[in-house]
Amino acid sequence: MPYIDTPRGQFFYREQAGSDPILLFLHGNLATSRWWEPVLRRLPHGWRGVAYDALGYGASDPSEELTRFSVPARLRDLIAVIEALGLKRLHLIAHSTATPVAIEYALLAPETAVTLTLIGPVPFANAQTPEEAYPLLEQLAGDRGMIEQALRASAPHLDETEVDFETLVGDVAALPPLALPAIARGLDAWRAGDRTRGLTMPVMLVRGEDDIMIEEQQAYQTLLAIPGAGQLELLHGAGHSPMLETPAGLTELLIAFITEDWEEFASIRQHVE
Repeated sequence: MPYIDTPRGQFFYREQAGSDPILLFLHGNLATSRWWEPVLRRLPHGWRGVAYDALGYGASDPSEELTRFSVPARLRDLIAVIEALGLKRLHLIAHSTATPVAIEYALLAPETAVTLTLIGPVPFANAQTPEEAYPLLEQLAGDRGMIEQALRASAPHLDETEVDFETLVGDVAALPPLALPAIARGLDAWRAGDRTRGLTMPVMLVRGEDDIMIEEQQAYQTLLAIPGAGQLELLHGAGHSPMLETPAGLTELLIAFITEDWEEFASIRQHVE
């Protein structure tokens, strides 16, 4: 099993071997790198795909420290993984609660993040978690019935020929009890603000047609806040987790986006800067 040793801890990762282009995948709060397997195995020959388990998740180092689940902490983890793998130019793909981490990295290192794909992105405004939801988040990891309901809501069209549902449930059940509320607190503290104007690299937004977690209007507001975002791609037959529901369709979108001729974005970047 492949691991990355970094000053931040040891990370487990899954990889589709290749050289160029390089795609780095970040998972959300109910997920692990396992969620990206259906996409990794569909990448074209020669493309390199890497997906790692965040600290506290899957086979990466466990963590009980609440501060390790904040957006700044997860950004430092991402930087450590990129440096340990020696990645110089990459296409960053993030899902759900990982999208703020990807945005912060793209703002910090636009020379490394060639493109940015945000799937079911956290809204830039009015994204606060209601206080009454926190007791439920604290209970979730220890309640398999609640986990099953949460996963079915996230992936209502789950293709169980692609990934075993019970394995997904087990991954969530293994989380530290306070991981999910800690991530929610971290998202509550995150503010994108006007800094999103710095996202002048090509950006693709993806939303599942049946996503009950991110409203269509919220997705369009995110689209309008990012200069490099060309359009919002809507995936039919998918909810909040298209990598588990329509992996072929999602992979096709990624391939088309990454292989597009993006020379015009150089002039856009220059104009914004």
